[in-house]
Amino acid sequence: MDKTLKIAINILKENAVYAAPILLVVVLFVNFVIPQFTKSIDAVKLLKSNKAQYEQVVEQYNMLKMQQDAQNRQKKVVKDGKVIFEAPDMQFSPDASFAPLFELVLTIAQQSGIRIRAIDYNYSPQEDAIFAAKLEGYNTCELNMVVVGSYTEIQTFFKTIMKEQYVTNLAEVELNPWDKDKKVLIAKVKLRLYTRTLPE
Repeated sequence: MDKTLKIAINILKENAVYAAPILLVVVLFVNFVIPQFTKSIDAVKLLKSNKAQYEQVVEQYNMLKMQQDAQNRQKKVVKDGKVIFEAPDMQFSPDASFAPLFELVLTIAQQSGIRIRAIDYNYSPQEDAIFAAKLEGYNTCELNMVVVGSYTEIQTFFKTIMKEQYVTNLAEVELNPWDKDKKVLIAKVKLRLYTRTLPE
């Protein structure tokens, strides 16, 4: 047995020059190459996972963007580049949603110099196309007004109303000169206003 061990030791001594580099390569392979290879595989897996997550986020973003675009298209009915007034925070009743527009009309009347002698509010104008369509959340109010002013003042009032960003409809206008002063006009005006309120 000792003889066999001695022979093995002699063979190793004689071949140590050849075995050392092979052993060194094996040690390097086990200690450096395999861990680096494992890290590379993990990095590829992580990259694939991140790519899948990125694609999922992009898909969700595109879906949300499409939903937002659809909501924006539904939010505003455009007529001649104008928009339907939306009640802030969607907390107003259909009738109360017109308050900001009433204030706007009164401000324009005051700024143009006309005087409002009478005003009546009709929330169900049967001949109005939007009211007749019964669109959910869309409201119509017809203001029946009698206004007094000069030709220039009434013209300024109409022009300013029609330039406003919100949809308005001058449904009917009847102009008559005042008997006592022909420079003064009495105008009967039907002005339709539109708002949108969303159900809660």
